Amino acid sequence: MELVVLGSGTATPTLERNASGLGLHAGGIWGLVDMGPGILRRMCEARIDWREIDLILITHFHPDHVSDLVPFLFASNYAYDGPSAKPFHLVGPRGLEQLYERLVAVYGHWIVPTGGRLRLTELNDRTEDSFFLEGVSVHSIPAVHAQPSLSYRIDADGASLAVSGDTDVSPGLVELSRDVDVLVCECSLPEGRKEPGHLVPSEAGRMASEAGAGTLVLTHFYPPCDLVDVKEQAAMTFSGEIVKASDLMVITV
Repeated sequence: MELVVLGSGTATPTLERNASGLGLHAGGIWGLVDMGPGILRRMCEARIDWREIDLILITHFHPDHVSDLVPFLFASNYAYDGPSAKPFHLVGPRGLEQLYERLVAVYGHWIVPTGGRLRLTELNDRTEDSFFLEGVSVHSIPAVHAQPSLSYRIDADGASLAVSGDTDVSPGLVELSRDVDVLVCECSLPEGRKEPGHLVPSEAGRMASEAGAGTLVLTHFYPPCDLVDVKEQAAMTFSGEIVKASDLMVITV
């Protein structure tokens, strides 16, 4: 399993950090977790062919996590060599279908993938749920953030990866991440600057420790996180390997 950090930032635009997005190659498929503004550009920089995407997982509907969905859908119909016949799955919490319908109401048929290629699945945002595609299994739990929001666990190729999405401290995320190889966890602000619905480094570290995660990857940084050593702060509560995500970083799981 290979993870590509496409966006390690937040709603605050910075030159170094794109808004939220991850690329994932697992079980013979290419997937994305979230598509904040600029993710399509980052995919080009990472040499990820957007036409090969099989699965898009959405954690929640804030603009810094979904804004590139519209240009992705638009591009899928207007590739220079014609639209692909390959289906792709769009998966997210309750309300995903309504979001898609409202986007179509604004942009029209231009963003409706031709040939019925779009397969849309809503997952339960009030309890555990699952989705399976070829050799990849996806499990979700509600995140402690604006509702509806989900955290995901992806298992494939004998490896396991959990992605917190935006969340506050979450016992559910700890259980979802039990013995996971890699936990990609939001770390929005440094110690002493806690905001509801988000984590500081020691909280991310504590959940990784409780889950028994092998490696903790910190991401989703507002600019103050680049003024301090967030890895050192997370190490107060987690003794395993800690990685501070940066855009275009590739992590083998």
